[in-house]
Amino acid sequence: MSMKTGSIFFTIYVVVVTAACILLVEFVSRQINLANGIDIPFLRVQAAATNDAEKASNPHETKSVVDPHLGFARGKTEPRVRELLGQYTWIEGFAVYSKKAPADLDRPVILTLGGSTTDAARGEHSWPEELSKLLAEKGISATVVNGGISGYSTNQELLKLVRDGLEFKPDIIISYSGVNDRGEYSELPYPMVHPYQRYLLEYLTRSQYSPLFPNTVYLINKVLGGKPPRHIDATLGVPISRTLGQQYEKNLVLMNAIAQVSGATFYGIIQPNAYVGPSGESKTPTGLRKPKPAEYVSQLQHLYRQIADLPSRHPFVHSFLPIFEGDGLYQKDGIHATLKGDHLIAEKVLDLILPELSASQTSGSDVPEPATER
Repeated sequence: MSMKTGSIFFTIYVVVVTAACILLVEFVSRQINLANGIDIPFLRVQAAATNDAEKASNPHETKSVVDPHLGFARGKTEPRVRELLGQYTWIEGFAVYSKKAPADLDRPVILTLGGSTTDAARGEHSWPEELSKLLAEKGISATVVNGGISGYSTNQELLKLVRDGLEFKPDIIISYSGVNDRGEYSELPYPMVHPYQRYLLEYLTRSQYSPLFPNTVYLINKVLGGKPPRHIDATLGVPISRTLGQQYEKNLVLMNAIAQVSGATFYGIIQPNAYVGPSGESKTPTGLRKPKPAEYVSQLQHLYRQIADLPSRHPFVHSFLPIFEGDGLYQKDGIHATLKGDHLIAEKVLDLILPELSASQTSGSDVPEPATER
């Protein structure tokens, strides 16, 4: 064996023995820490990202604003929002289909809430924008304010209404919802906490252990009397005992109550989809190029069975399940609407709120002025 070959083997031997010793020290340190009730991951700190982060629909890629109460929102830096700003106004997560100042908006003000099927910045069209165009075509004086954000369930809608929506002094409040309340974005027993909020909490409250050999570094630091790693506890609130359907109902009831005491009229709309039929029965759609996974569909159908009777029990809840009986209304996933579908939704919404609009247009001399305190 040549001297060069011998040196290589010796170097490999030293590296292997050193690595083994380090691993052994880390292993022993972990056992000591475990014996003292300290559970630190072996060799490295576990990544803060969890399944909850995955459920957040890649927020950093699709939403540009972190929101402490709602998880995230959309911001003016997003391409679609910049496009909307050319024609409308964007106010902290709301698309206002007008160029007038908030205090000077044409009345009545129609506030819409929802998820991606309502979101003004998700694609090139949305039903609230189509509703705004319909109102203009028919010469009806009104302003549509769209607060829909992809990934929001009625839990986020309720919070957004209380915190932000009432600042527009709406005369009509519409929740177009259902799909996102199936559990992915409103997981029991903490449906009010969005998955992205859980991810942020987990990240912010993680223990600050060393990224390399955390058990060994922790033990040495403790022996030397150093400051222990920071640890912060977090709470998600009181766990609820309701089903997802009961939680959805509670949210609509609360939004209706808030609307009433604010002088507004509330409409809760159960949104259509290709997986649930007009009467709430399960469907297996054909012709979709990218149908939703089986688990998604199962969760959705389970929720819709729970909420099928809401329109019969609450006059402010309306089911739009029957309106999409036709081709070319859904996008390839069977959830989001095509432009044709969004226009149809807008027409149906206008039919629903027209009595309220007519009363508003004919009462008084012209258009009612917003109340000083709503």
